[in-house]
Amino acid sequence: MNEQPWFGIGKNGQAFFRWDEASQDPADRLFFAILLEEALAHMLASRAVTWQRELGLGGKLIRARHLHVSLVMLGDHDGLPRPLVDAACSAGSLVQAQAFNVSFDRLSAFGGGALVLRGSDGVPALQAFWRALAAVLSDSPLKSLVAKSIEPHVTLLRDKARVPKVDERPIEPIGWTVREFVLIHSFLRQDRYQIIRRWQLTGRDDAHAVM
Repeated sequence: MNEQPWFGIGKNGQAFFRWDEASQDPADRLFFAILLEEALAHMLASRAVTWQRELGLGGKLIRARHLHVSLVMLGDHDGLPRPLVDAACSAGSLVQAQAFNVSFDRLSAFGGGALVLRGSDGVPALQAFWRALAAVLSDSPLKSLVAKSIEPHVTLLRDKARVPKVDERPIEPIGWTVREFVLIHSFLRQDRYQIIRRWQLTGRDDAHAVM
């Protein structure tokens, strides 16, 4: 992006992070997420192919290694601003949480033509982790980027024409133990992810940050 990102101080003394203008042609996305473990991701990608066929869907399947639960989006950019990445890494290192279990038992349509997994109970353990992450980010220059809530889901494919017509249905629960969260650089239009930082969930802040 041509404009320069900068920190500022609001009237309440809270630091914030912003740009003067939004990029018109962003190529890079930054976000916190939970990636699925490799074996589970490949199993789920295979099931997604089956569901796509059974439901008569087209569109684009999400690659196994890209299957994830989004936590906090940090914007789309034309080149990632270094101060933004540094602020996100600093905040991620302050999150204190233990590993936790999640389970998704519904197949559902979601915004943007996404076919997703959701939990009938709202996935409370994941909600609790998101609140811990959001609390840290809300006390950082990234406060303005934190949403008010989260709807936990795993996107399997996108088909804007057909997915909105899919009725939500129960499936055999798909669950796993979440042991880490990550900061991802997504190269838009290239279908490529780069993991900028990983944090293992040990219950201590800055305990196991892995580049």
